[in-house]
Amino acid sequence: MKQRLDKHFLLNRAFVGTLLAIAVPIALQNMISFGVAVMDSVMLGSFGDVAIAAANLGGQPFSILMSFGFGLSSGGSVLIAQYWGKGDIGRIRKVMRISMQLVFLASLGITVVCLLMPEGILRIFTKDEAIVQAGAGYLALVAFSYIPYSLSNNYMMSLRAVEKVKISTAIYGVSFFVNVFFNYAFIFGKFGAPRLEVRGAAVGTIFARCSELVMVLIYMYFRENTVGFRMHDCLKFDREMLPSYTRHSLPVLGNELLWGVGFVATSVIIGRIGSVFVAANSIAGVLNQLVFISVSGVANAAAVLTGKTIGEGSRGRVQKVANTLLLFSVLVGVFNCLLVLVIRPLFLLLYNVTPETYEAAYTIIGVLACLQLVLGIDVTCIVGILRGGGDTRTAFVYDCGALWLVSIPMGILAGLVLHLPVPLVYVCLKLDSPIKAFLSLLRIRSGKWIRNVTVQTSPMPPEEEAQRAAGRSKHAPLNTSVPYTETESTPGPEELVMQSERYTQTMQSIDTRLSALEKQVLALFLDGNSYSAIAKRLNVSEKAVDNALQRVRAKLK
Repeated sequence: MKQRLDKHFLLNRAFVGTLLAIAVPIALQNMISFGVAVMDSVMLGSFGDVAIAAANLGGQPFSILMSFGFGLSSGGSVLIAQYWGKGDIGRIRKVMRISMQLVFLASLGITVVCLLMPEGILRIFTKDEAIVQAGAGYLALVAFSYIPYSLSNNYMMSLRAVEKVKISTAIYGVSFFVNVFFNYAFIFGKFGAPRLEVRGAAVGTIFARCSELVMVLIYMYFRENTVGFRMHDCLKFDREMLPSYTRHSLPVLGNELLWGVGFVATSVIIGRIGSVFVAANSIAGVLNQLVFISVSGVANAAAVLTGKTIGEGSRGRVQKVANTLLLFSVLVGVFNCLLVLVIRPLFLLLYNVTPETYEAAYTIIGVLACLQLVLGIDVTCIVGILRGGGDTRTAFVYDCGALWLVSIPMGILAGLVLHLPVPLVYVCLKLDSPIKAFLSLLRIRSGKWIRNVTVQTSPMPPEEEAQRAAGRSKHAPLNTSVPYTETESTPGPEELVMQSERYTQTMQSIDTRLSALEKQVLALFLDGNSYSAIAKRLNVSEKAVDNALQRVRAKLK
């Protein structure tokens, strides 16, 4: 029994507290995003199947944008999380700079394409002319939201990698109300606004995304004092970090792009089958966002904690961290499965659709519930553990290979060749998830996925790094729970054991409860550095140093 407990931190309050402190705000952020999707879908649902399908298909280019943005941001986050474990703020800013530059260029390109040929894009997904016209009008407007969304989202994902997750929750919370208000005004023509119906949802999205960017800029310039990144930093070009960023980001970017294209291909298959399947899949997709809230929270927390642990040099703890995260993903999967089955009939009451669409959606949601049993493992492994561990190429092969070699070919065969019933087509399109879960578990068990991607770009000379490590080892025990006063008498065996246990407990507390910045500030402070010297060394304000030390005192009481 004790050996089993030694393989994970599930009963370690400090670790679980850290996990929840990261996962819960991310989950709340996803909850807000889900609320936006629900409100858009419900408001447009009063106009029938065509309106729902038009907004869904008109939003498909956004999935490509998200693939670019998430790929570039996630690739950068792998580096940022490990540099955070090292306390290298300077290199964190350099990674953020490159990421912001590339995200801007990608979003600009996608925006231009969508503005130039909205109808052509919609005809890729459906032959229904009514859906094409409504969807093109939606796309021609919503494309203006792509750039502000990309910039703000990239910045907030970078902050997430340094364990600052609450700000994104607050920003998206305000954005939700902005979106609902302007949706209501422009969809239905309220408060003197024109009645735009489907296009009104696009206008609401534009206002919401712009509000997010404004709030990000306010926070960046007036509140954020840990990383110290500013928009004018994007005007600089950094050749030093580009090779490292490219090497570790390209697999993630390629992964997200191929996955995004695969998602679009799936939508094409569904769109070719008929509007009933499109509407049913849109409804099921909203419910999928609900259950994905907790999955994404655990997965993103997994990426941060895995990368940070590797960056700190705590290789021996990495496997235990991974095991703990996998256990959480299993628990989340079981909970989500039951949740979907319970709320399915109540959720469908929100929609005014045809009996055929209702029946298709009811069956698809049942399949979705069963899928949750493996989805949590799949996403936590791919997005969280493997990427956070630096094994981005393996994550790429598993994620895209299963999608393109199994799900899409089977979906084409089932839906467009054999013309099987909609539920069976849906099952075929989701076969990639159990395959990825199985392969990822084997990879994590092997231990070959643990890679320190920053080892070749140390921020300081080896001699200085060694001295710093020695200083940490020397001063780490300085805590009220560890006796440090030397005495002339030699302690007995029992006292030595007790001291050893107290020392171990203190070191574990420091390792699990303190953030990377707090550890860096503590080490430098115990080495005799002043507040100003610490601030200069870490590229933060003196106020940030003082706040960090206050948090250290509170956590180590």
